[in-house]
Amino acid sequence: MNIQDRRDAICRDMPAQGIDLLIGFHDNGHFIEKPNAVMLLAGFKSLGPTAIVLHRDGECGLIVSPAWDAERAAERVPGAIGSDDLAAALGKYVERYKLPPARIGVAGLAGMPWQTESAIKTALKGEPRAMDAMVLHHTRRKTRDEIARARKATDIAEKGYERMLQIARPGMREDELATEVRWYMKSLGAEDNFFMMTSGPHSMAVLPSSGRRLERGDLILGEMTPSYEGQMAQICRTVSVGPASELVKTKYALLVHALKQGIAKAQPGNRMAEVCNAINAELEAEGYGEFCHPPHIKRRGHGLGFGSGLPGDVAPDNDIVLEEDMFFVIHPNQYLPETGYMMCGEPTLITATGHEVLTANLAALAEIHL
Repeated sequence: MNIQDRRDAICRDMPAQGIDLLIGFHDNGHFIEKPNAVMLLAGFKSLGPTAIVLHRDGECGLIVSPAWDAERAAERVPGAIGSDDLAAALGKYVERYKLPPARIGVAGLAGMPWQTESAIKTALKGEPRAMDAMVLHHTRRKTRDEIARARKATDIAEKGYERMLQIARPGMREDELATEVRWYMKSLGAEDNFFMMTSGPHSMAVLPSSGRRLERGDLILGEMTPSYEGQMAQICRTVSVGPASELVKTKYALLVHALKQGIAKAQPGNRMAEVCNAINAELEAEGYGEFCHPPHIKRRGHGLGFGSGLPGDVAPDNDIVLEEDMFFVIHPNQYLPETGYMMCGEPTLITATGHEVLTANLAALAEIHL
């Protein structure tokens, strides 16, 4: 499947949805859990307010801001228009269709700044119909290009982790370590990174890095989520500063075992809830049932990408059926009273016959030898 296949499927669905035109919007607020209709339907990562326009006959247009970014946008959608006034340019573009607002669908409009949203509604001469659910449904599976980018992002994440193991030492500040690792991943091609890293002898959760200095006996928690050309991948890792205790080794092995049970359930035709329940069952059997549910834990992973979060959270109430080319991270990150919070997690792709973990090396407790 490629991005044109996505657009074609949406165009075929428009008559049943009662619309003739679909407009997808996004601003420049790229976040791991914020849907991005422009990325999903154009493969374009916007610098400012941007709209993609699809007509039911297959015609596709892209309007970007700032105006000078049109040349880059045209690499994704030929004939892309640049404008410093998105609402005005969009109004002029759709005027030729002579459609009432009820025949125009929108996705992502509610996520735009309110001034922009209001101006767009004025330009469209009324209230268009929200079609976010339709767009997400047709983009729940990754394209060939997105999967290739996910592989590259995974490789960057693993190399970033290797870099962390090389340079982390007692006395080094968390934020110094995080900055070095983040910039190293950027040098490998990550244009963005949802990156969390914290440390301590008994952490309650993973947090943004601070000025705290690493100490012998700490566990470093790392959640590395580089984006490569708009597609994210995530790994979760735990590192002991110095030799880990036997207790930490035993409890971390339990988390990795639970991770493997969850991965085994990542099969086409299974529900996402089954992945979560398989992880929880292993921990509940060891007496940690209290810590497998809110307020301690609400999910065991999530969808990946700056475009769509589907197939959604690895959670007990997520009944979405897994399909080929769905992509998400499985992470049984867990607080245990004996050890504190520990992390392990792998980016996982659903295949036609099962699953593929994209990392070269599954999570294992690492030790920094002093």
